[in-house]
Amino acid sequence: MLIPLKVDVPLPRHPWVNYGLMVLIVIVSIAAFYDEDILFRWAGIDPAAHGITAEELEDMSEEEIARRVERWHTPTKPTLHTEETPMVVLAVTSTLLHGGWVHLIGNMLFLWIFGNAVNAKLGHLLYVAFYLAAGFAASMAHYLFAGGPVVGASGAINGVMGAFLVFFPLNAVKMFYWFRFRAGTFDLAGLWVILLYVAWDVLCLVIGVQTGTAFRAHIGGFVVGFSAALALLLTGAIKPEPDERSILSMFGRQ
Repeated sequence: MLIPLKVDVPLPRHPWVNYGLMVLIVIVSIAAFYDEDILFRWAGIDPAAHGITAEELEDMSEEEIARRVERWHTPTKPTLHTEETPMVVLAVTSTLLHGGWVHLIGNMLFLWIFGNAVNAKLGHLLYVAFYLAAGFAASMAHYLFAGGPVVGASGAINGVMGAFLVFFPLNAVKMFYWFRFRAGTFDLAGLWVILLYVAWDVLCLVIGVQTGTAFRAHIGGFVVGFSAALALLLTGAIKPEPDERSILSMFGRQ
């Protein structure tokens, strides 16, 4: 098991937008844990179309709902329900929802670690647009290539990680590892950390791993986030600080 703990990136400004996004996601996710209507409506799921009656929905526990949501990431998932909410809206609202506490906490950890640095680099307004675009693209990639509903901020977060790879590829990421009875920390360049996670998503998708993880959303979000950040860098809309080494510097372009 490998988990990032922090990044070695100075923050020239407080990442207030990233803080706000995290608060919003946590509030909406917890609300959906205890109000099934929010979960199903904002994720585009029609319980009645899949054999769940209103009475059963009332009696479903938080754990049962989470198990069903996780199963709906697999090929047995239901059809995306867009009669009440258009797909383009669900592509955003679904990123505010999570399938349980572990799902939520894990995503918020990654958003805190990588999102703070990217927010500080892009500024507040640009970061909002960037995050929403990555989340939208991630959900649409899942809808178009996998089908069915999806929940979670991980697609948007992979977009943020793509931007981190562009802006801070050589900055150290402190990683926690746990293997059997051994645990500890070590530093690794952001380039290798993020490529490791992306390679894992691609490998799982290629070999058809069924874990309830929306690998297509992860990859879609990463591609859009990486491409958008690279475009900002190439056009000069975002410039590296004198002490920063972006991905362009690795190819002699900075």
